[in-house]
Amino acid sequence: MSNRTPGSRTTRRRFLYGAGVTTGALALGRHAAAQSTKKTDLVMAQSGDISKLDPHLSTAGFDVTVTFNLYDHLVSRRRDNKLYPSLATSWASLAPTTWQFKLRPGVKFHNGDPFTSADVKFSIERTYDPQAKTNVSTIFTSVDRVDTPDALTVNFITKKPDPLLPARLAFYGGQIIPKKYFEAVGADEFNAKPIGTGPVKFVSWRKDDQLVFDAVPDYWGGRVNFNRLVFRPIPETSARVAALLKGEVDMISKLPPDQIEQVRNHPSTKVESALFAGQYVLAVNSKRPPLDNPLVKQALSLAIDREVIVKELWHGQAIVPNGPIAKGDNHYNDKLPPLKHDPAAARQRLQAAGYKGEEIVLETTSGVVSNDKAMSEAVMAMWRDVGINAKVELIEASVRAQKIRERSLKGLLWIEPASTLGDPDGMMWRLLAPGAVYEYWRQPRFEELGNAARFSLDENFRGKAYAEMSQIILENFPWIPVIQANDHYGLQRYVEWKPYSNQQIELRAFNFRFRQA
Repeated sequence: MSNRTPGSRTTRRRFLYGAGVTTGALALGRHAAAQSTKKTDLVMAQSGDISKLDPHLSTAGFDVTVTFNLYDHLVSRRRDNKLYPSLATSWASLAPTTWQFKLRPGVKFHNGDPFTSADVKFSIERTYDPQAKTNVSTIFTSVDRVDTPDALTVNFITKKPDPLLPARLAFYGGQIIPKKYFEAVGADEFNAKPIGTGPVKFVSWRKDDQLVFDAVPDYWGGRVNFNRLVFRPIPETSARVAALLKGEVDMISKLPPDQIEQVRNHPSTKVESALFAGQYVLAVNSKRPPLDNPLVKQALSLAIDREVIVKELWHGQAIVPNGPIAKGDNHYNDKLPPLKHDPAAARQRLQAAGYKGEEIVLETTSGVVSNDKAMSEAVMAMWRDVGINAKVELIEASVRAQKIRERSLKGLLWIEPASTLGDPDGMMWRLLAPGAVYEYWRQPRFEELGNAARFSLDENFRGKAYAEMSQIILENFPWIPVIQANDHYGLQRYVEWKPYSNQQIELRAFNFRFRQA
């Protein structure tokens, strides 16, 4: 544990009240037998409502939960972190800059239109079309063009060798949308009435109430084990947990650590967990003074006692990161020490920066990111202890989504970037590169290294490049890594489902079923 200032005990008392509802003593049923059900509808509660149904316009967790089931990718990444065929049955590198994908025959969109290579070309090219203004514009910047030799063949011609292209196609931006339907109805109507090839099809959406899908009877991957899927936004943690315990919902996400035992000990519910393949970080608007000064951001990081946050707010269900590369990622260096807590050094940085008490705003929701409100209160108290004029502002989930889309952060904001590729290119470069969604900051050497590493087939070079990029981040802090946490989900005991480390909620036949009565 790092050294603390005399005010740190006061700091701890100030913020721990916000950690959540106390765990109850519901000890009966810890070892309850597996339960069954006659249910045919799956109801899932999330901590906020979706913002977009168009898969290329949002990477928010709520939206991705939906779009990864409404649409398919050419390739899918499963819980074992391996890539599997999806809309593509096979793929191969024909040349250093050519990847060929053979498509699955007989697949239809939800309106009955056939899926072809034209849809793949349209979908991928749209992601980086400047006029489309997508939130995934940096995903396929390695692609020079997409060729379609026939209806079931797609060739990706890359600008330079891109060994990660199949992995890129398995995550954000890789969802395939119907060219014919989209061009017929336009972007707004498509977002309102989306069509994909996934295992569920859109029925209705009442904002802040419920989002409804029906199972696709003849889905190519096998019919899902429910008739209807309902997403309910329940922002308040206590209300979301109560809905699960009462049997009003079948699954909940964002189960905070202090509620785990209550859910686990209840006779009808259980907990499933996975180490998040990403980090909880504070995104920074580095264009807004005084956050445009790297010394101020270094002070913000040094003032955060991450070990206290892990112990007190996460009940040990998290680790302190040692940099911007998540544990479990390619090129993660386990020999580096955890990020430092040093209040004296924080004060020195503030003095060197000429900080004069300018207000620094941390915007937060309550539960969109697990423990976000409690962590905000903790971090604010720690910042104030070193002389930072910190303020927390509570915002709604929809406002948060709009701020991310419009790049309009007041100061700092909790985000949880996932490592979409199991590689630093899928997190730090995807989100901090020029034109990326959190590009409030530019650094020439970072950009030079990122561009070189993503095209290199030399893993030794890539490792060195990412090590230097990590140091650049820790000097400039375009975002401030805070923790890498375990993700927890509450389920009814009759639900058989396993979480993914990247927070993808896969509701397909191979990963979900109701245990029937």
